[in-house]
Amino acid sequence: MSELAKTLEGILGGEYVRVGEGTRTYAVDGVVPTVVVSPGTVEEVSAVLAACSKSDAAVVPWGGGVHMGLGGLPKRVDVVLALGRMNRVIDHEPGDMTSTVQAGMTLSGYQTHLSRHDQFLGLDAPGGARATIGGILAANASGPRRLRYGTARDLLIGLRVVDAGGAVTKGGAKVVKNVTGYDMNKLYIGSLGTLGVIVEATFRLYPVPACERTLVATFPTAEKASEILPRILGSPLVPSAVELLNETAAREVGRQSGVTSDLRGIVLAVAVASVPEAVEAQIRTAQGMAGEASGSLVLEGQPHEAFWAAVRDFDSGHGPAVVLKASVLLARVAGAMEYGERLAAQHRLHVAVISEAGTGILRYHFSEGDGADSAGRLAEIVASLREFTVEAKGSLVVLHAPAAVKARVDVWGPPGMNFALMRGLKEQFDPGKILNPGRFVGGL
Repeated sequence: MSELAKTLEGILGGEYVRVGEGTRTYAVDGVVPTVVVSPGTVEEVSAVLAACSKSDAAVVPWGGGVHMGLGGLPKRVDVVLALGRMNRVIDHEPGDMTSTVQAGMTLSGYQTHLSRHDQFLGLDAPGGARATIGGILAANASGPRRLRYGTARDLLIGLRVVDAGGAVTKGGAKVVKNVTGYDMNKLYIGSLGTLGVIVEATFRLYPVPACERTLVATFPTAEKASEILPRILGSPLVPSAVELLNETAAREVGRQSGVTSDLRGIVLAVAVASVPEAVEAQIRTAQGMAGEASGSLVLEGQPHEAFWAAVRDFDSGHGPAVVLKASVLLARVAGAMEYGERLAAQHRLHVAVISEAGTGILRYHFSEGDGADSAGRLAEIVASLREFTVEAKGSLVVLHAPAAVKARVDVWGPPGMNFALMRGLKEQFDPGKILNPGRFVGGL
């Protein structure tokens, strides 16, 4: 590795190559890399990967570090490829509502740039102040706005990637159009950097809505709140987000945002964005549908923004946590929320549950707990909740957990019938198995 470090210094310059103590902050599940490099151009990324491939050095791409908790325990971490210097907007065509951005730019920085033209990217993944575009794409992260604007796969129209051997490939276009055949760009979304390193992305954009408001209503139980969901989702309303928070999550969101601290019970939040007249009419309609609520309020302006920031970037307030992401049928959302609460009570833990109720996604934030076998208890919770979600025609993924818990569970769950295809793609794209080895589905 000392020879590789010298080679990398020759490519990037000594100031952009770290060894020794400077690498500890880039540990992956406790595994400290030997070298951390910070390329500033696509050409430098290419040269670094070519050198690592030649030396059979395992490479872990790193954006803002927000989504590094996702993935299994790494088999090797030789070189961390930190992309934070690649943080520019390459192109923005406001008339076409498209833009190309480097992978190391933060989502919040990108949104600030786009807002100068009254446009935005429909992604609102957690950790937007630190999360980078490349990291969000690699993790296929999304947030509350997924209901209206879709996932990264829906918004992406072009991609530039460097493969394990250093070859640069580009796909898609800078205009929104129909594409015939298979869209290869979609393979990289959610692949956790195991097929290639994303260096640039081109997106379709949306105009910033003139007005946004949120109806927040409380109910005694998740079941009662979920009875409102079919009315909202089956109506002419066009919500930007529909979220369900258990009482623990609602209290913490209220504390962080300062806007819902007086509400008690299960919280249902419905966001609407459009012209002011349409927003007012839709909020009134939503209020009518939620007539059985025990309490409600309407948020706009700064309170609206603060509430959704607290939901999107939720912090349980209990220190290190296991965070699980479940996907179930819409009809099973309330049951999945209540089942998680029962599991927490059985194991004497706290759990905050936030559900994107319109898409069937739930995020469970379990406190790590005390005791010598807290890892064992949390592993039991993962197994029990996964069994429930599979029965509910869904799936469960561990978004974040201490290494001691990851060592006891399968982070991704059963690989499914498509695993042979996934393994074949890995062998084709990364024959040397140097990109994030061991961290993807099935240990890829």
